[in-house]
Amino acid sequence: MDNQLPTDFDLIIVGTGMVESILSAAASRIGKRVLHIDRNEYYGGQWASFNLDAIQQRVRENPICHPPENIAELLQQGEHALPIGNDLFNIENVSFNWHIPEQTQTDVQGISAESETQNLTETSDKENDPDDVTAEPWTKNTLLQNTRKFNIDLTPKLQYARGDLVELLISSNIARYSEYRSVSRVLTWLNGQLEVVPCSRSDVFANNKVSVIEKRMLMKLLTSLTDAGEELKDYENKTFHAFLKDKKLTPNLVHYVLYAISMSTDQTPCIEGVENTKMFLNSLGRFGKTPFLFSMYGSGEITQAFCRLSAVFGGIFALSQPLSGLIFDEGGFKSLLVGQQRIKADHIVMGIEKSPGTFVETFTKDYISRAVFITDKSVMESEKEHLTLLVYPPEKGKNPVTVIELGSLTGTCPKGTFIVHLISRQSTMPQQDFQHVVQNLFTEESGDSTKPHVLYSLYFSIPDSNGLDLRKNVPKNVYLCPGPDLDLDYDVSIKQAKQIFNELYPETEFLPRAPDPEEIVIGDEDEANEETTTEGKADSDTVIDELVRNIQSQNKVDDSVHGEDA
Repeated sequence: MDNQLPTDFDLIIVGTGMVESILSAAASRIGKRVLHIDRNEYYGGQWASFNLDAIQQRVRENPICHPPENIAELLQQGEHALPIGNDLFNIENVSFNWHIPEQTQTDVQGISAESETQNLTETSDKENDPDDVTAEPWTKNTLLQNTRKFNIDLTPKLQYARGDLVELLISSNIARYSEYRSVSRVLTWLNGQLEVVPCSRSDVFANNKVSVIEKRMLMKLLTSLTDAGEELKDYENKTFHAFLKDKKLTPNLVHYVLYAISMSTDQTPCIEGVENTKMFLNSLGRFGKTPFLFSMYGSGEITQAFCRLSAVFGGIFALSQPLSGLIFDEGGFKSLLVGQQRIKADHIVMGIEKSPGTFVETFTKDYISRAVFITDKSVMESEKEHLTLLVYPPEKGKNPVTVIELGSLTGTCPKGTFIVHLISRQSTMPQQDFQHVVQNLFTEESGDSTKPHVLYSLYFSIPDSNGLDLRKNVPKNVYLCPGPDLDLDYDVSIKQAKQIFNELYPETEFLPRAPDPEEIVIGDEDEANEETTTEGKADSDTVIDELVRNIQSQNKVDDSVHGEDA
């Protein structure tokens, strides 16, 4: 290493996943000396976003960092070293395929390499021009020419408008570091076709697929659930599905509420289903027509927002580092080896995929099936581009599938394409888990079709380490962070981060509000500092207003673009 790092910290964090990044911000914010370090050259780990070229190279990355050959010279009496990383919590079953020609027929017939490059560039610009309506079909080459316009998430997430993450972004002032768009529609698969899920009173009464009687039944149910209490006592050991059937709802209404609104299954406990429905209803209307927000430029931006706050309060970040091992003695963790340099800290936090194998070898592994498609049109075409959540209900032998479709206005793909994410609990292999969804919604063959044409597909399995006892088998000053989970939002990660923070620094406030730049007073003026702090605590409404303005400005951009297209 050309530049030596400081050698003494309160907390070392290895890996830049979601839970790790939240902890980094929280510890830095209360004045702890934090080193946030990773071997990777990018933020996010298994929560990262990549361009089209990079995701094919990096989706498998998680090398084990072994201690150097001269490790004996670096150890003191009673110490031993362990590697960083393991083979147990890697992304697996990776496969990707192109479903379009590498280049156009004209290119195949003999255009020179120089003119080919020029034509590809012109085609790329042409296909992404909002005023162009005669774009050539996409090829592998033209997609790769636009690789930097793609932001493809390993772990795509939405946020409930009143979920734990949004509330934390607002209360801590981290909302200023990111931009969001509201999800514009929620779809479900019902009776062999896609249907729009009514998300508000106006949607319910405008829906021509729901009878007048059903509309009244649905509104009565949703209103009663907001104050549900005594009647739920009889359903403590029953499912939400049983509760809805006892309400004498029609099969269509049961479907809407169970699968699309509460994001539940037939086995979901009643209390959990009711709470999910309440979250959906309480989040309606805060920032848009649906309860959900999406981070512009991909979900990988969320981890970076927390890292930015950590850096503002003194956290030291070091990516692309030659991590070479962890040093322990009988008392627990002692030092991190970076090349030949020892860096000590009171505690160390690391993502489960960074843990030495001996800490996690007894854990049972579950996986999340993932697929990423690049398509040429939306699953349900409309006059304007939608940011779509599709809840695909379970079928025989299949788990429910969450589908998130992103267009160019999210900053995740070039105009004329869509990114489609499929997420489900793995039961066999990703291709088999999603086969029924692909057959019903997409086509992998070019030609005239009402279905979107899949231009590119990526399948992989990502470990689900949530629900494991991560304090088991680890020294007392070592904390492991779980990786991605199946939940639609980040609430599980927020809870995990708070739990670890409270163990590290009990009776300390978790992520208090960060002052705005204009509120910071430099010097020893105690009265001014006290006044600034008092004003800061009362200023969360300002952050909410700014978040609303950011989302409204994105909606205005949408409207202006669609106006031009029309």
